[in-house]
Amino acid sequence: MRARTIAAASLILLAACGRPGDPGSAMPEGPLARQVSELAVQQGVPRDLVLAIAVVEGGLLLPSLRAVTGSESVPVAGILELRHGRFNSLAAGARLLSVDEVALQADTDLGTVAGVMVLADLGRRMGAQSNDLASWSEAVGELAGFGSPSLRRDYVARVYKTLLRGGLYPARDGELVHIDEHREIPLALTFAPAGLHTMAPDFPGAIWVDTPQTDKWTPGRPDGNASVDTVVVHDTEGGWDASLATLQNDGGKSAHYLVDADGSRVAQFVSESDTAWHAGNWCYNKHSIGIEHVGVASNKSGFAAAEYDKSVELVKSIRERWTVPLDRSHIIGHYQIPNGNLIDECSPPCAEGLDACETKAKSAGGTYGGASNHWDPGYYWMWCQYMEKLGGTCACNDAWSLWNCTTDLTEAWRCNNGNLEKQDCSPCEVQPVGTDDVCHAPGPEPQPEPQPEASIDVAQEPTPANEASVDAIVEHAADSAAADSGKPSIAWQSNDDSGGCSCRSAGPSGSLGLWAVVASMLLACRRSHRRPTPRRRSSAARGTT
Repeated sequence: MRARTIAAASLILLAACGRPGDPGSAMPEGPLARQVSELAVQQGVPRDLVLAIAVVEGGLLLPSLRAVTGSESVPVAGILELRHGRFNSLAAGARLLSVDEVALQADTDLGTVAGVMVLADLGRRMGAQSNDLASWSEAVGELAGFGSPSLRRDYVARVYKTLLRGGLYPARDGELVHIDEHREIPLALTFAPAGLHTMAPDFPGAIWVDTPQTDKWTPGRPDGNASVDTVVVHDTEGGWDASLATLQNDGGKSAHYLVDADGSRVAQFVSESDTAWHAGNWCYNKHSIGIEHVGVASNKSGFAAAEYDKSVELVKSIRERWTVPLDRSHIIGHYQIPNGNLIDECSPPCAEGLDACETKAKSAGGTYGGASNHWDPGYYWMWCQYMEKLGGTCACNDAWSLWNCTTDLTEAWRCNNGNLEKQDCSPCEVQPVGTDDVCHAPGPEPQPEPQPEASIDVAQEPTPANEASVDAIVEHAADSAAADSGKPSIAWQSNDDSGGCSCRSAGPSGSLGLWAVVASMLLACRRSHRRPTPRRRSSAARGTT
């Protein structure tokens, strides 16, 4: 563990000490970054543009191989998340490689090859130049696949903001991907004025997305508004942008709402008073409101606490307008919906244990999961956590027989011989599959330490994300260094002319170890990059507000 942490610190050090554009500032590339670099050269596409799009999409974290069925709510492929948008980039990629779409979805590296080829083809058609990032803006907007000009402008702005600031970004298998700062980006490309929407959303603050009716929704509620009594929870299997473009444009893929993975935003596609085709079951469509959640059903990390919180806020808002009972017969997952091709489509939702219902949804000829046997939101959706936040209760069938931590690590639940049990934890410690998670009992509240009164503050600029990471590592390095003894130290000093780092031997220190090396290096590099700021007396020190 210590060796892995030092390796991570070294990678951050490379980013801290190097300045984009400096000959010696290039980071060593991992497998994903190498693939992108090679493809960029082959196809005449700027490498950092490909990576910036992947950052915005969230595609850097897609596993290299994925289990797909071809009937996912949001089919995506490669780190650029090719999809069925207004511009069907997934079909275009399959055509360029002469493979089927499912093959691209299942093999992320193959999907990435297709994605770079699609971007290159768009660039050629739109006159983009390989050495001019700004000339690719039209191609980037087209690749997004949105039907609304305002959404395309917003997408382009987010991609070019990423290029402007650069940085280190996490990718699959622990890889870190580096994008240079591109100060040459015109600032106009990083801003997007808010678009005008034709309708106000039902949920305050939601982004209204104009969505064509064909193969996606039916006006009104055929059995009357009073019949709406169910909320169906889905997950998308794709990122925010791919999900939004698909739910707006792909026939047969529909939902009323989309909640982002970090809970920061909600989109609405269909009015709550209209019938979205989201459940694969007409009886349930008529009587329900469908909520898609950005996420992957097979992801063992589950869904973020912030996404649960935003979804809870949305459902509480829906219940102010519709009579939705607060129980697991009316707040259900897609996997619980009857397959009307095999059983009565108005049958009650599957109420067996999680594993039994999921199996009936996933298996060939399964009787649940709607007509396409969907099993979202999957095993890792925490129903007890969700229902408790809503103010309701879950059932024993919603929990496993072993203690299982909630996403926020504050509780553990299990179903023990038909009895639902809960523990409060501080925190809950996740264990390997097949083992009880460990719930640590809450201890006494820590007493705050007295803080010395400060009379003078130094005005500082906001701390970048990379520097905040450096602060954390320096603090940990200092703690770890105190435990080492009898090891030679190396003193690192900044080179003010180049912004890089140089080193000299300092001889034995008797107290410093590897962490001390890392700490010294990081401190020196941070100092060399900081710009001086004027000292001023803070308003707090003057006793004013």
